[in-house]
Amino acid sequence: MATRILTDRKRQLIIGVAFSGMISIALTNLIVTGSVLPLPNFQPKKITSEAHVEPPSAATPEQAVLTDVHPSSLSAQPKLISEAKPARADSPAAAAKRVALTFDDGPDANYTPKILDILKKNDIKATFFVVGNQVSLHPDVLKRINQEGHTIGNHTWDHADLSKLPTKRVIQEFKDTDDIIEKTIGVIPDLIRAPYGAVSVTQKKELEQAGRPLVDWNVDPRDWAGTSSSSILENIKLHTKPGHIILLHSFGGKRGNLDNTVEALPNIIAFLKSEGYQMVTIPELNRSR
Repeated sequence: MATRILTDRKRQLIIGVAFSGMISIALTNLIVTGSVLPLPNFQPKKITSEAHVEPPSAATPEQAVLTDVHPSSLSAQPKLISEAKPARADSPAAAAKRVALTFDDGPDANYTPKILDILKKNDIKATFFVVGNQVSLHPDVLKRINQEGHTIGNHTWDHADLSKLPTKRVIQEFKDTDDIIEKTIGVIPDLIRAPYGAVSVTQKKELEQAGRPLVDWNVDPRDWAGTSSSSILENIKLHTKPGHIILLHSFGGKRGNLDNTVEALPNIIAFLKSEGYQMVTIPELNRSR
């Protein structure tokens, strides 16, 4: 008991001395400066349950050439990223501001002739990647494409997803289409394009070794999906750069309707011309790279 009393008295003495010291400091400051220093605040600091971290600002990535890949006129649409590469900024293609308009999945008797009329009126040459089965149904339209100076490419026989087929079948798809094109216009096309842009690494390598490099694209305004003509144009305005390949369609589309493409095409051409772009075929674009 005596020990406890002694301890309490010591604590009181220490507090008293400390308090006296602070009073002395305050009085000294009053005499010297005419103001009183505030006494220390002994209130405990509040501890928050979690720290506030400022979220990072959103990055602004460069627009990718990416693209939701177009559909078959008869099948579903997987989504892939195009491997087509724009011309370097210092390349001739970039300097000349060249781009290539390409049209897939035709020919047909409705939309392909309308597209050809627009191209002819504007003195534009394009590249048509045709499907063998469609050529067998509309050989006269393919002949017109060829006679009017457009480039023709092979887009397989029936627009199959090549990545799901054995290599032997892939080769046959292209061969059958080569045969019907040669039978119709007397020429075997050099260019090929895979439906959906879908091929396996092995298939791509074997096709390249056979001298048939695949042609992809940089800009896909999704005309096949029923996109409005104004949205098609806006997509092209936002994403087209020198050396780019633009993907459009001359057959197929949502419920077989490509009125939007036909409506947008004159405005696309007018915009590209106003921006100083020259519209060329794929072989012409490749020679510029």
